[in-house]
Amino acid sequence: MNVISIEHARSRLRGPRRIEPPAALGLPARPRQGHAEDDGADRLRMRQNLAAFAVIVAIVVLGTWLMESLHYYSRLQACVEAGHRNCLPLATKYMAAPYSR
Repeated sequence: MNVISIEHARSRLRGPRRIEPPAALGLPARPRQGHAEDDGADRLRMRQNLAAFAVIVAIVVLGTWLMESLHYYSRLQACVEAGHRNCLPLATKYMAAPYSR
């Protein structure tokens, strides 16, 4: 079994380090990139992640609704094909109760 030390793994994850030329050569030093660009990229990535999450939720909700509808209509079609006449359920929500006063 190979064991890699934490420091070795971290140095490999960081990638190659940028080497600056010595000041004795007279070359101008490259300006370091600020955190503003990283923050903007993070915001953009977060928006993209939220948009992808919203799309996935919409696909799951629509897929669930579609499967439920297809199941209902397949049962209704099987009932009609069997020759039954009372296949559609009655909407009892709005019917008056028979023993109410």
